[in-house]
Amino acid sequence: MKINWILIKTAAAVVVALAAVFWAAGLLAPQTYSGANITFVVRSGPVAVTNPSTENVTAQLVTTGGRAFSVSSTTEGITGTSTRSGTGSSSTQLFEFQLPPGLSEFTVTNGTTATRDVNFVASPDTRLDVVVQMQNAGESRLTLIVALVVIAIALFYISQVNEHRWLRTILRTPVAPVSAPIPVASDAGQGPTIRSYGDNRTDNSN
Repeated sequence: MKINWILIKTAAAVVVALAAVFWAAGLLAPQTYSGANITFVVRSGPVAVTNPSTENVTAQLVTTGGRAFSVSSTTEGITGTSTRSGTGSSSTQLFEFQLPPGLSEFTVTNGTTATRDVNFVASPDTRLDVVVQMQNAGESRLTLIVALVVIAIALFYISQVNEHRWLRTILRTPVAPVSAPIPVASDAGQGPTIRSYGDNRTDNSN
């Protein structure tokens, strides 16, 4: 059985392109949470929390380790730096704040890494609706650029493996010729052309 290497290489490039799409979508798509007693990991992107009640809700941002993190927000009372609690390996960094009624948005910086994440913990008595962005604006832009570059390379590789047949097909597409107008002779005001039909005179010599 003859192996079709062109088909295999094309399929492999398609898989790489699709993997780049799913990888970017997983990082760029927001995560949503809804309900009471919500706990989730805060990433480097912004977090939007909707408090549908008419009362403030107590929330905490906590992580293990001694390195402090900062919280920034346009909402009053949700801006500051975490404080350390405990000693040694069991120490934690804690930032407690009040979520007012309505929509609040905040961002955690200086410490949100893959191995050391900040956890959001809310009061178990109130239902909240949360939207978490995995990345900040700069990281999202870099992720999109990397995905587009990988997809572009995969598409070029597919075209090269297939000897750029699609390009040759486009270049060989026939173009309908433009018919030139038939020139019309002008009499320049001389009237109709005199035509000769031979000598039609009668011989009267007899």
